[in-house]
Amino acid sequence: MKEYVTIGKEETIVEIVIEKSRFIACAKQVDSAEEAAAFVAEKRKKYFDATHNCYAWIVGEKAKFSDDGEPQGTAGMPMYECIKQNSLDRLCVVVTRYFGGIKLGAGGLVRAYSGATASVLKLCTRLKFVDCIRAEVFLDYSLLPPVKRALTGRCVIENIIYGDKVTVLCLFPQDLYDTISSIVCQTTLGKANLKKIERFLCPYQAD
Repeated sequence: MKEYVTIGKEETIVEIVIEKSRFIACAKQVDSAEEAAAFVAEKRKKYFDATHNCYAWIVGEKAKFSDDGEPQGTAGMPMYECIKQNSLDRLCVVVTRYFGGIKLGAGGLVRAYSGATASVLKLCTRLKFVDCIRAEVFLDYSLLPPVKRALTGRCVIENIIYGDKVTVLCLFPQDLYDTISSIVCQTTLGKANLKKIERFLCPYQAD
């Protein structure tokens, strides 16, 4: 599984004014080309009276960008390059322009669109999606306190289920599997083991 860094779920918006032209940059996390296209369509509908609605998005190996009527290479490509320079994936940025009557020239447009993109990305929350394991530990009640102490700070304890015995549901990066497994085994003197439930990408942060 390929890990990646993206932005938070909430849409982020920034507006800047350059030579009387308004540039409204909107950024959102997307998980597919379809989601990116829907986001672009949403912005075009909202800013239907704008001069241009330029965009750039990246989802894994797929990417697309558009100048939307601006001179070729002055909007979409600079926006795309800005996203790449920030090492981000699975997001879409739309920069809307309301022309203010003063032409910026090719160089000015590149700086405006890349600058608007950089400004909105600077405000976005970063999320690193890590190759993670969700696992469970099935143990006696007497072993719960030492196991909790041993796991705290090393993984996320998502839930504790109380029944005839206790089930501890935990989440941690894949590369810590052997370490966590050893901790559980040593802490319980071999009376409990780690059982892998699933492996997936998720925004991971330890307790």
